[in-house]
Amino acid sequence: MPFPHLVALALVAIVLGAPACAAQPAPLLKPGLTLPQLDGQVGNPLAADVNRDRKVDVIVPVGKRLFVFLGDGKGFRPAPRSPLPLETGGSESVWSDFDNDGSTDVALADHDSYDVTVLLGDGAGGFEPAEGSPFAARRGRQPHTHGLGTGDFDNDGDVDLVTCNSSDNDVSLLLNDGKGVFHIAPDSPFPCGPSPYPFDVGDLNFDGALDVIVPNAVHHDAKVRTLTVLFGDGKGKLEADPEWPVKLSGPAFFAAAGDLISDGKRDLDVVVTHEEVPTASILLNDGLGRLSRAPDSPLKLDHSCWCAEITDMNGDGHNDVILAGGDAVRVFLGDGEGRLAPAPGSPFRTGKGTWRFCVADFNGDRKPDVLTKCVEENGRLVILLGQ
Repeated sequence: MPFPHLVALALVAIVLGAPACAAQPAPLLKPGLTLPQLDGQVGNPLAADVNRDRKVDVIVPVGKRLFVFLGDGKGFRPAPRSPLPLETGGSESVWSDFDNDGSTDVALADHDSYDVTVLLGDGAGGFEPAEGSPFAARRGRQPHTHGLGTGDFDNDGDVDLVTCNSSDNDVSLLLNDGKGVFHIAPDSPFPCGPSPYPFDVGDLNFDGALDVIVPNAVHHDAKVRTLTVLFGDGKGKLEADPEWPVKLSGPAFFAAAGDLISDGKRDLDVVVTHEEVPTASILLNDGLGRLSRAPDSPLKLDHSCWCAEITDMNGDGHNDVILAGGDAVRVFLGDGEGRLAPAPGSPFRTGKGTWRFCVADFNGDRKPDVLTKCVEENGRLVILLGQ
């Protein structure tokens, strides 16, 4: 029988240092810290340091309440006054320092309202409404807010707010007076194409003024499946180039900007997800703000995805792409040349209705982690820790 002979060959291989099989790489993410189950319609979770202890905390709007959980790197506890009552819901949420006092503040927008609620932080985990809040981002009769973003659009050093109005086919800009009080920019709202959905903000053409990258979520007309870029002038005005909408292969769902080419130029490229289509478009920047499909675009997924983000997940100096959809988070590792490949262990199972997420270092090990909500599991929150 050949069996003894095979055993001898295996022993020789071990002695010579040749492993019988290659070791599989460890998964990039694994289940980790837990958060309480929240009962109700959960908005976008946020990760920020709200009490100045240099630990990442979690902010979650649920209906007309705002939950704040203080983190210590090992777990979370409710902030003293959590949950805080809200006048309106918070299906969209962002954080920044709106009144320039060094504390984390929060802005919230509701799906069925033009109003934006601004809550100023006290540096200890508490929040109070800014003077005049909520602020009307637009006047109209068909509120349908599907995005909220931040950035300094008039270059005065203060953080402004942007919303997209899906039924009005435009984007609203609210300018900050430096104390957390906002007013509508003189020429706002700005037309952006049909049915705008969650957008991203960045200086796409590298002129020192922020731009808004807006996906147009049109279902019935394939001719207008586009991405619109509203170019900023640095003075509070946004304008699209009518001759240059970026055509897409399917209805746009969500846009995320980041640098996928590690050439030192820091040009912003764009990832766009598509509704009911298991792909994502990868659009590379020519350095002048013009976007074109990457050679390997569209990125093939095993499920349609919603939220996306571009950041370095494995610490190799190249940005990667994270996407949420179905019951999992998906990570594709970048090679610095615009190509992407699934990370070890991807997709990472979370829960039903994994739509939105945020990335932060929740346990203090200097590795990016992912917090996502599971909307079909009554607001369950899941944290995946980076390895």
